[in-house]
Amino acid sequence: MVRRALTGLVLISLVGCAGSGSSSGGSHPSRSTTTTAPGPSDPYYSEAGAGVYDVGHYDIGLRYSPDQPAITATTTITATAKRNLAEFHLDFSGLTIDQITVDAAAAGLSRTRTDLTVRPRRAIASGATFVTKIRYHGVPRAIADPGDASDDPTRIGWTRTRDGRVYVVSEPIGARTWFPGNDHPADKATFDIRVDVPDGVSVASNGTFAPTPGSPGRYTWHWTMAQPMATYLATVVIAPMREEQTASAAGVPIRNFFPPRLYDESVTDFATTGAMIDYFSTIFGPYPFDAYGAVVLRDEIGYALETQTMSIFGSDMLGTDQDAEDTVAHELAHQWFGDSVSIRRWADIWLNEGFATYAQYLWDDHVDPAFDINLEMAKLRAGDERHLTRPHNPGVEGLFSAATYERGALTLHALRLTIGDAKFFELVKVWTAKYRYANATTADFIALTNEIAGQDLTDFFHRWLDTNQVPPLPKSLL
Repeated sequence: MVRRALTGLVLISLVGCAGSGSSSGGSHPSRSTTTTAPGPSDPYYSEAGAGVYDVGHYDIGLRYSPDQPAITATTTITATAKRNLAEFHLDFSGLTIDQITVDAAAAGLSRTRTDLTVRPRRAIASGATFVTKIRYHGVPRAIADPGDASDDPTRIGWTRTRDGRVYVVSEPIGARTWFPGNDHPADKATFDIRVDVPDGVSVASNGTFAPTPGSPGRYTWHWTMAQPMATYLATVVIAPMREEQTASAAGVPIRNFFPPRLYDESVTDFATTGAMIDYFSTIFGPYPFDAYGAVVLRDEIGYALETQTMSIFGSDMLGTDQDAEDTVAHELAHQWFGDSVSIRRWADIWLNEGFATYAQYLWDDHVDPAFDINLEMAKLRAGDERHLTRPHNPGVEGLFSAATYERGALTLHALRLTIGDAKFFELVKVWTAKYRYANATTADFIALTNEIAGQDLTDFFHRWLDTNQVPPLPKSLL
């Protein structure tokens, strides 16, 4: 994510930066069953997610018309129990449930403001795959980001404009506003998203797509995200849009969706995307998904988000200046760092934002002969240390602070200077390959670094990640 303003700074001006199994049929649980608590033991959002089942796939189908704020929808969740379950929890808020079944049998339910407790007719055995189908309707409403303590907190989740356009940006826990699920990045799944809209309205979402005619005067846009995705990265943007299809020189498909009145400007603003994909593929490893793209909103929302394979940009994030180009690089880099390799808990958010921020510097160093990455990182290190506190475990209110972005990037540059280019870029490629489509932690990154560097860098990481005092950058070896 890139936000326009952060801790009193204009973030994007900082030369940098601006979330299968066996069939259950015939299996029987033992007498001991488990009542699940609503949460994966993540202290940042203890009310979100559940750690006792693993979602394999979401199938979301919804119908929407711009002249009506309400949706009708069905979400089908295929999951595998990690233990015997007499009940289980889903994150869901606001909308009215019409029917819920587990393995085609009606299930009991109870609700709180953010949580849905499902009680299947028969307890689910550990290791069994089960299918939960929820039909619902209503007017989805965005919620305040619980980590934003400002007087005007960022709204996350399903957002509808006055003229009926819709966009979804959910980091960290806004997915619950439009579909029920296990809303924590530790549980990634594949997705099918089908949106039925009137002719003349486009739908941008995750993965690859095929719009097909539906009932008279309507189209169903079917998007398939074939690689696992965290729930906060799932999106839909529903609006009149023009599509641009291109490809990188190496052949990665690019499909962008732009507002008609901003089309020409947006084509120019995203013209470097293909070159960025191909360059990052040489230093980070192969691009991890089937396609990439951007969707631009008519609205000025103050940020951009790396929604998987289809990054979202507010119109105020555009331009041909370096800051805007860096924002494009930032969200693209997240496809490797945050989307393909995802965090297991929110305290490790620097693994997402630090890498994406450092990628901006790497891109600038690649395309601009006059750019001196050592000089620019030294300038960043000389900044106000009050904003460069520890990037690891920064607290809920520090998730999207300068610490996770800028000090995260500084940590990576200091590591590069410490172990040298060859080992640093070997580390990056091994990291993205070893944890491709999976989840990882800071401890995993430290262990892999120690292995590849051939030395114990535990103290280095403690000083750079877990203390509020910013260490000096090592002497340049570049």
